[in-house]
Amino acid sequence: MKRIRRGWALTKKSWALLKAHRDLVRFPLYGGIATIILGLVFLGPGVFFLGEHTYGVGVPLVVIGVYVLSVVGIYFSVGLAACADKIFRGEGATVHDGMAVANQRFPQICGWAALSTAIALVIGLLENQGGALGDIAGRLVGAAWSLVTFLSVPVIAIEGTGPFETLKRSASLFKERWGQQITGNIAIGGAVFLIGILPALILIVAGFLLWPSTGVAGGTLIVLGALVMCVALLISKALSGIFGVALYRYALEGQVLGGFTEEDFESAVKPKRGAKLPPATPGTI
Repeated sequence: MKRIRRGWALTKKSWALLKAHRDLVRFPLYGGIATIILGLVFLGPGVFFLGEHTYGVGVPLVVIGVYVLSVVGIYFSVGLAACADKIFRGEGATVHDGMAVANQRFPQICGWAALSTAIALVIGLLENQGGALGDIAGRLVGAAWSLVTFLSVPVIAIEGTGPFETLKRSASLFKERWGQQITGNIAIGGAVFLIGILPALILIVAGFLLWPSTGVAGGTLIVLGALVMCVALLISKALSGIFGVALYRYALEGQVLGGFTEEDFESAVKPKRGAKLPPATPGTI
């Protein structure tokens, strides 16, 4: 319970920074819009050809689509992380500043997206082709990958590392600081679910129930619920990005930035006895 309370404290601090710098929400917003457009362009035709059993065309289009969407997601996440890091260090930061860092790191982003896409495809094959055991193995691999790569975005944004060095750095930091990553993510996800996603689901369900009898009123509730859910997901993405940068700086350098206190971290972010973190690589911003 103590770790969960600390994670909730980190969530509130992340929320305070987001309220003070609301432009940070524009990163997941732009990323979401780009994802929808590019998803229709690449995944749409790929899914169509797969439905027609034209696998020679459909499979490459789907793989390319997944890769492109991965690049887009990482690109805007890196921009958000770069902005949040500047804010934590007391520097002025705009969306343009974040995008400038993302542009600078674009080769590294593409490399990391390629590695992430390859892992995603392996997980998909395990879950879809391996039967019950494959499904379990795929879920376990997916969960492990999500945890050890939690700090990959701040590592790329701040250190500018390539895909395999990013994996090594994120995994090393995770190994030393795993507790707060888990409790922090639970706190952020739980808070967003209770405050945003759950009410949105209630509105959507109520809309479907009322639709046959009220028509417009039911449709209005569905649209309103969908909008609330979109806003909640955008906020969740921004909070997660802010939290990741805060954790990265503390895990790497012991820095307490952006209104956080050492007490916020101490119960769940402790290195193992005698462990030493590797130094930051050249090219940090």
